[in-house]
Formats: sequence, structure tokens, C-alpha cells
Amino acid sequence: MNRSVYNLLLRSFDSPRSRGERRKLEASLNESEELRSSKQELTALRRTLELSRESSFAPFFVERVLARLHKREESVDEYFVSVFRTLATGAAVLVILLSVYNISRLNALSIESAFGISHPSLEQVLMLEAPFE
Repeated sequence: MNRSVYNLLLRSFDSPRSRGERRKLEASLNESEELRSSKQELTALRRTLELSRESSFAPFFVERVLARLHKREESVDEYFVSVFRTLATGAAVLVILLSVYNISRLNALSIESAFGISHPSLEQVLMLEAPFE
């Protein structure tokens, strides 16, 4: 089978043809049994696809797919916000627990005891070397 005639057959299903192309295709179909069987197979395949198209795609298919894509873009933003909230909550709980532990260990209610900050004694300060000597 000639490739150009087969391509002409394929285009004949979807696009209009000129008179010369129609004559060439008709003559080729009359001459070639293989081309006629190819046309029958293609026609049956197209019919099957047309029937399955209605059952597989409900109305507003394109709109639903686009809405799902937009929703996915929004969900990425929401995901990062939810991760940040979770981490911030966990960090706040950890700070509170450590503060309660430090306060209970030192038996003093102050910011220094809550965060485990200790003031150096005068002896500790005097033992440090002066950085500018």
C-alpha cells in the first residue's frame, strides 16, 4: 500500500478533501483490497472510540479537571501553612515544657530560671582574662 494514499485515507476522516484527492482515494480504494480493509478497520475503530467517549467522559469533564488542578495548586500552599502551624505548635509546647522543668529544678520563678540562664558570680567574672590587655 502506498504511504501517501494511506495518509490521504487517514485525513479523509477528519478534513475536507479536494476533488483531485477524492478521485485519487476512490481510485485507490477500487484498486486495492488492502486499502479497503484498512478503511473498514479504521471506520470500526473510530465508531468504537465515539461510543466509548460518551460513556467514559461525563459532562463538564474539562471543567472538572481544571478545577482539580487549581485545587491542587491551592493545596500546596495550604500544606506548607499546616506544616508551619504544626512545627510552631510543637516548638511552643517544647519551650513550655523545658521552662516548667527548669523552674521546678531551680525552685525559682523567674525568666532566668525558666530558660536556664545563670548569672556568673563575681569570682567567675574576675577569673576571666581581660580581652584587651
